Amino acid sequence: MLELITVILIIGILFVMGAGVFSDMKTRAEKVQCMANLRNLYAGAEAFRQDQSRWPQVDPVLLTNGGTQYYEQWIAALKPYGFGISNWICPTNQRMMNRPDMNDPKNVRIDYLATPFDDKPLTPHLWPKQPWFIERGAVHEGGNLIIYANGQVESMKESFLSR
Repeated sequence: MLELITVILIIGILFVMGAGVFSDMKTRAEKVQCMANLRNLYAGAEAFRQDQSRWPQVDPVLLTNGGTQYYEQWIAALKPYGFGISNWICPTNQRMMNRPDMNDPKNVRIDYLATPFDDKPLTPHLWPKQPWFIERGAVHEGGNLIIYANGQVESMKESFLSR
């Protein structure tokens, strides 16, 4: 009987230790996916800039009143380059919101906001540390994720420490 209790206790301890490791791995995997989303948006915005000779012109004023038009216009701007709604959604935010159905029009959102550059072709590349996209909400260790004109992704904490 004592042996059985000992085995159950050891299994319980291993389970508790494993649950913490699994949670940490899941958090890191979500951050990696979020960084990949930013790199994809960077590639899409650069492709748009090269094709159209300008940065996508989406008025940030549209963020007021719920922002649905702003979200839809950004999604539509990069859609021809193969980037759909899933590229705009941070997996950590999605999990924290209990995974709403993104195909439902009332759930339209984007988790990365773009810098509203002017319509001159080279403006987005003039300042290397000017963010192209920044994550809404500091849901990852180190704060919001940012992607710059050179394609580098950093957290807010890393960005401020490197200045």
